[in-house]
Amino acid sequence: MIIYLVKSTLLLGLLFGLYKLLLENEKMHRFNRFFLLFALVFGLTAPLISFEIQPEQSIAGIQMQQVERVVNAPAEAVNRSVQPLITPEQGLSLGSEITPNTVSESKWSIGTLDVLLALYGAITLFLLIRFVAGLIQIRNKVRAGTRKELEHATLVLLEEPITPQSFLDYIFIEKQPFESGKIEPEILDHEFTHVRQFHSFDVLLIEFLKVIFWFNPLMYLYKHAIQLNHEFLADEAVVRSGSSISDYQELLIRVSSGNNSLKTTCSINYSLTKKRLKMMGKKISKIKVGAVWLFFLPLSVALIIVFSSKTDSHPQTISMQEIWDSLPPTTYYDVELESEGPTGLYHPLDERTGIFIGPDGEPFTGERNTYSVDTDSVTYTETIVDGKVTRSEFPMYDSTGAYQYRSVNTYSLDEDGNKVTTNYTDRLTDSLVLSDILSENDSLSTYVIYHPNGQIAQEFQIRPEFGLHGIATVYDERGVIIGQRRYDKGELIEEIKEIQ
Repeated sequence: MIIYLVKSTLLLGLLFGLYKLLLENEKMHRFNRFFLLFALVFGLTAPLISFEIQPEQSIAGIQMQQVERVVNAPAEAVNRSVQPLITPEQGLSLGSEITPNTVSESKWSIGTLDVLLALYGAITLFLLIRFVAGLIQIRNKVRAGTRKELEHATLVLLEEPITPQSFLDYIFIEKQPFESGKIEPEILDHEFTHVRQFHSFDVLLIEFLKVIFWFNPLMYLYKHAIQLNHEFLADEAVVRSGSSISDYQELLIRVSSGNNSLKTTCSINYSLTKKRLKMMGKKISKIKVGAVWLFFLPLSVALIIVFSSKTDSHPQTISMQEIWDSLPPTTYYDVELESEGPTGLYHPLDERTGIFIGPDGEPFTGERNTYSVDTDSVTYTETIVDGKVTRSEFPMYDSTGAYQYRSVNTYSLDEDGNKVTTNYTDRLTDSLVLSDILSENDSLSTYVIYHPNGQIAQEFQIRPEFGLHGIATVYDERGVIIGQRRYDKGELIEEIKEIQ
């Protein structure tokens, strides 16, 4: 979100700077109106668009990857500076020490983000209410005034003093001067232009954007430029209708001496400056208008490419150990061991999975307990011989924390070098989760599971790359076979004895 806000602000600022430098003082008001509205919409949406280009791709001799880095640099710099203040760190390494200061900093960070969001929400809600209140005020004025239907607009005659102004197809005028013929035709033509050219929709758009992006000062600059451009367009229409420029300028100065306007309306007295008076005497250059179009069309394409593209670089490979280390610690060990080679978390008797190295730098032999950070209770016990796990034991609890059963696994190799896993539980469970079924180990693993009374409950073999293989047998607590199936590389071949 921070990167989006920075990119959109940069793009809006760049386009507004081009407008002030090249367009504002030129008599091409229709194009300027289009440009300002386009700049607003484009500046807010272009950073949301994403398409990929090749890192080595260049346009007009410019390496796009380098351009992307230049554009992204300010956004990433702000993001790196601001993000740690509002977002807590998401992960600590397993060996990180948890201290009261760490906890308090995390809570402070979360609180900061909450405060900022609450502040933004409160201000946005206030501005939205004020925006709606302004629309309600206009509706009340329409209902309170005397309406006079014309061909392209509706005159709303008010008893109170008010500067002529328009909103949608309504033109608000003071009733007494209008009925006595003191409202000049040029003033009505000016407001009719606002109605015919739908200037109110531009105002509604920028007012709504101000509600959402109230913190962005560029929104207020765009509003000023849009409304001033509306006045340029209305003035141009009046002058084209045959009115004398000097007489019309004197009329505007006289009428604008009053200052009683409604919110979100197009008022004739808006920003009556030397710019507006000078603009009436300027001539339109068709050559200059064409040159501007030829300049801004390729500029728009270039900005889309720069602010929306992403180089198709190869993603950085993240190992499982890095992901594991990034998780917040939930357990700790009573003996810290290192793993020589690949991780030794799985397949403890497989040479390719690594050897546990003890504090003395030699393969560890002994017992290691794993404790819960929350309860300081033992959650896992390993018996390790020459760096290889030969036995593991862990208790199982339900969602309420109640003890369910204890599971003990022993690991060994048979005469053919196949791994044999023997599982014993206090209580026979409905299902067994075997973490090493999908091992890269090609050997055939034999599993033997016992009833609590010591009698064999299940006996089966697994080929890691396929699943069940050979004969799988289920026994009752007396040792009687109650079910038997034959598998071939994970596929059920024969139902020797259906489980009763």
